Amino acid sequence: MKIIFAVVCSLFLLALQAPEALADWKEDQAEADEFYEAGDYNKAFKKYYKLAKRGVSHSQDMVSQMYESGQGKKVSLVDAYAWSVLAAQRGAAEKIERRDALLEKNPDKKAAEKKADKLLSKYGRDALLAKAESKARLKHNTKSGGCTGSKLGCR
Repeated sequence: MKIIFAVVCSLFLLALQAPEALADWKEDQAEADEFYEAGDYNKAFKKYYKLAKRGVSHSQDMVSQMYESGQGKKVSLVDAYAWSVLAAQRGAAEKIERRDALLEKNPDKKAAEKKADKLLSKYGRDALLAKAESKARLKHNTKSGGCTGSKLGCR
């Protein structure tokens, strides 16, 4: 019961901080888009990649597109498909169609699916949510005195 209360309280606190976090995300996204529009694909890719690892769907899609076209990175249909899987998690029809098309044109479907599974386990919606819950629980336990000595019991 204490854990559920801690998670709920932590998620509430995160929600209060969300506008600030959202502003940071939007600023970074705008900057990445500006680099992309200016043709500075290396800088755009770096920005998009950072945001993609945080779960930003548009950035995941852009990383996928850049891998497919070789903008800012060497062409890799395996990586393009893997990132398109993450981008399609929110259910947007055009992203789902793009994901399916990338798998069809991929010469190594097994490698592409394996890479997608690896990315899902690190940056998929469920993985990012679990990571956020773990951080919130650790923060709560630390503040409430639940972590004494070793932090093994805090996770």
